[in-house]
Amino acid sequence: MKAARTSGLATVGRLSDFPLLDAVYVGTVRSPASRGTIRSISVPHLPRGYRSVTADDIPGSARIDNIGASVPVLASGRVAYRGEPVALIVGPDRLRVAEAVSMTAVRVDEEPASFGYETCESTRVVASYAAEGGSVEAALAKAARVVDGEYRMGPQDHYYPEPQGAAAGFDYDKLIVFSSTQWPFQTRDAVAQALGVGKDEVVVRTTELGSHLDGKLWYPSLLACHAAIAARLSGKNALLVLSRADDFMYTTKRAPTLVSYRAGLDDSGRLVAMDASVMINAGAYAPFGAALVERAAKAVAGAYACPALRVSALAVSTDLPPMGAFTGLGTGPVAFAVERLAEDLADAAGMDPFEWRAMNAARRGDTTFGVPLRKGSPLEAVCGRLLAISDYPRKRSSFELIRKRRPDPSSPPGYGIGLAFGPQRPAATLSYRDAQSPSVEVTLSKDSTLTVRSSVAPGSGSVTRIWKRIAATALGLQPDAVEIASPSTDGTPDSGPNAFSRRIGVVTRLIGSACEGLASKRFREALPITVKKTQRARSSRAAPESPLEDSSWGAAVVEVELDPVDSSPAVRGIWIVAKAGRLLSPEDAAKALERDAAVALGLCVAECLDLSAGPAEPGDFRRYGLWRAKDAPPIRVEFVDDDADPKGIGELAYSLVPAAFANALSQALDSPWNSLPTCRRSEGADRDS
Repeated sequence: MKAARTSGLATVGRLSDFPLLDAVYVGTVRSPASRGTIRSISVPHLPRGYRSVTADDIPGSARIDNIGASVPVLASGRVAYRGEPVALIVGPDRLRVAEAVSMTAVRVDEEPASFGYETCESTRVVASYAAEGGSVEAALAKAARVVDGEYRMGPQDHYYPEPQGAAAGFDYDKLIVFSSTQWPFQTRDAVAQALGVGKDEVVVRTTELGSHLDGKLWYPSLLACHAAIAARLSGKNALLVLSRADDFMYTTKRAPTLVSYRAGLDDSGRLVAMDASVMINAGAYAPFGAALVERAAKAVAGAYACPALRVSALAVSTDLPPMGAFTGLGTGPVAFAVERLAEDLADAAGMDPFEWRAMNAARRGDTTFGVPLRKGSPLEAVCGRLLAISDYPRKRSSFELIRKRRPDPSSPPGYGIGLAFGPQRPAATLSYRDAQSPSVEVTLSKDSTLTVRSSVAPGSGSVTRIWKRIAATALGLQPDAVEIASPSTDGTPDSGPNAFSRRIGVVTRLIGSACEGLASKRFREALPITVKKTQRARSSRAAPESPLEDSSWGAAVVEVELDPVDSSPAVRGIWIVAKAGRLLSPEDAAKALERDAAVALGLCVAECLDLSAGPAEPGDFRRYGLWRAKDAPPIRVEFVDDDADPKGIGELAYSLVPAAFANALSQALDSPWNSLPTCRRSEGADRDS
């Protein structure tokens, strides 16, 4: 690629910091229909210095193909969802670009669209996963009790601190792309393919990720391609930033999920069989559909032993914008479902919910998934402390008396307390390439400053502080002498996607190992010295492991009280106890879990989005309620002592709090509550045209 050199492209913290001198702005023309054939794209007359871009103008590949799906950079011929990008308008004035976008007419021969996923034709199944162990039908036939349940978790927005976007500009013969992406090397590859150039001609530098909840795995690549094409065709810096409303309506959301169970118990209340079905609405193109269904399927038994288990998980393509990744990548809705099921099973067996969990928790040697578990779940250690600090046994007994003895059975009891227990499973790769093992590179310069490089971004200030402290301690430096380099594809090793908080734990361990290696060379070799450490990839020949192996563990209790007028729930407290290996900073870890618990509660009670009748509307954006930190109830977090290697905790609150909340709400209402968020609207109700 050849273009004039531009300046000011060294670092950009946020896209709003991108240099705007002599830059062009990129606006997106979108499909007005959810499904159909494009008949024409009529662009108004554009003044000098402005231009339109369609799929025919893309210099290289017109699709992004390395995310487990094939997604058009710009739709050509057909559209698969309303809001799909079909053209770009590029020019030097933001307002005139926006005006040209609004005046562009896209004609589509519209076809009937499908938004449902709970039942579907086989042609819409884009990924599946099935497993079976034991004789499920025979065990269910002999069971003393059989419990059926359906549990739903709706779509939700990630709502990033800065709306998504991308920027691009040339520095001599390289294109520099700025993107808030969790996977900079995948973004680089997508841009290089779209431009038809070598990977070494594109450099991706990440901007601030903020609290992304694993929502920036692939969509930033689409925006990066748009900005890069605009820069290539105009020869100028190009900036594309979505409006807050467009970000809400068109970027990826948590995939709506339905989990159905048929479970059998013996006379003592022990789980003897489980038949589970998981249906995931993956939206158009279904990126990461295979990863979502596999992780969801392996989570259906939760923390419990089940000698006869059958699971079927399907990802269904619909005419909604692409759905997909959210914290846990498929495991969150299943964790909610299995912990609601545990409560229903305890009720069917006439047992206290904790006692039922203690009876059925997976122990060493458990073969629920066909592979013996080397170390059992630490339910007694985790829940023993949790029940003490939350006063769960006494409160639950009191609330049960209120429920059973209330004078008016038609009125809800009004008080409830719920428990949830479960694992955060170790990270699994989302790679469709070979080089994905987490890597760290540390360099000690001649002036005794240390630079730490990895394509896995710390994601928060607390992680940054921990990394600096580890490195500084190993080398006898002050933390201020340690720099954590922003991920850049020309300066950091490829560590794959920055997904699953366990990757943070792996990188943390690698930093310590690399710095210890550097310390051994420090006075024997001339500076600068660089040491690289890579997590050894698990061999395909290695013995298979249980999905519970090497997990973090946690439990949560949530207490609620219903408003006496409208029965809306008010949360009186949240308690969490976790066991996650050796803590490098207990204070920072506790603050992180407190923050995550507050956000997870907001996902339960405030952030409501109904896509059952079609994609999001502007009115949905205006109504979408965000939970405010100041509204959070008291939250208490403790950790169980653990000498094992540090493990991730970033998914625990999102797995535990929703289930504990729903269990508490079920007791307070004296009726099962099996769908989150709680303010789900009826199908198609109150939608703007």
